[in-house]
Amino acid sequence: MNCEPPSEAFVARCLLGAGWVAGKRKLSMHDLRVWAALLSQLGAQLPVELPDDPTLGHADTRTVETTVYQLANRVWGDDGGKAYRLLRRSLMRLQAATITVRAVEADPELAVERILEGSVSLIGDVWTATTRLDLTTPREWGALKASTSLKVEIGRWPAQQVHAGRCTWLDLDLLRALGPGLASRVWAGLEGWARWPQQSFDGRQETAIGLGTPALESLGVAKYARSIDARRALNRAGERIVAVDPAYEMVRCERRAGWCLIVRRLTGSRARAEARQGASWRSSGTAANKQQRAERSVVRRQIRTALAATTCDTTVVSRVAPNS
Repeated sequence: MNCEPPSEAFVARCLLGAGWVAGKRKLSMHDLRVWAALLSQLGAQLPVELPDDPTLGHADTRTVETTVYQLANRVWGDDGGKAYRLLRRSLMRLQAATITVRAVEADPELAVERILEGSVSLIGDVWTATTRLDLTTPREWGALKASTSLKVEIGRWPAQQVHAGRCTWLDLDLLRALGPGLASRVWAGLEGWARWPQQSFDGRQETAIGLGTPALESLGVAKYARSIDARRALNRAGERIVAVDPAYEMVRCERRAGWCLIVRRLTGSRARAEARQGASWRSSGTAANKQQRAERSVVRRQIRTALAATTCDTTVVSRVAPNS
């Protein structure tokens, strides 16, 4: 398949919804992963129909209720102090972020277009609540490890995009496997790329992204002073993507009427989801992890009991032996 680079500088779909979106604050890949986790949970909790609040005007309807442990475990697969600090900083940056949205509504019967433009926020209020009890032993405190509840209000416009199904969903397990570096950013950009061919006879689709200034900025390699260094970084990120994501077969820079990033992957979101289903990095979910931890705690308890019994028997024998 011979794909020429597009004439446009950079063509991509918005990860949030319909229209053009410009951000006034730069967000990291950690922030994007937290944002994807919040939207995923919002999509799971919103009903199909909203008769009481069809426009999602009430904040309670679009407020995600979870715990700090569950959100940190879902984003990073870890619940330690470092994950909590990263989560707190990401929520602060998301709360301070404002995006400019521009959408065009065309009337099919009239030669007229209605342009909507405005500034919207990603998230609103963020509340945490921790139960404080008069506990003394470490074992008692360990029982309250996941007690901090978390409530995050999603902005009205992003919540409407989630309910309408206009978002580009990102695989959190795959983002964790790629890591926080350039590979995850490039993969997110490829998932939003809008110039994939509609049909492919061999079940594969290939596209060429012209490496102009807009594409380099969107892919996260505009900071390099030399273009050859930017291409080398993209090649390293492409090798990481191909090694981790079974849906991608090729991501590398080639010269085709100018330098461009050649990407080849499976056709269709269903085929890509099936290919990723059995990957080694696929998480079994929070509920399954909790069950595994409970099983491990039972095993540890049995080992401690057995060791304690063995220690008692040894002590008794050592005390009886001299007299015998």
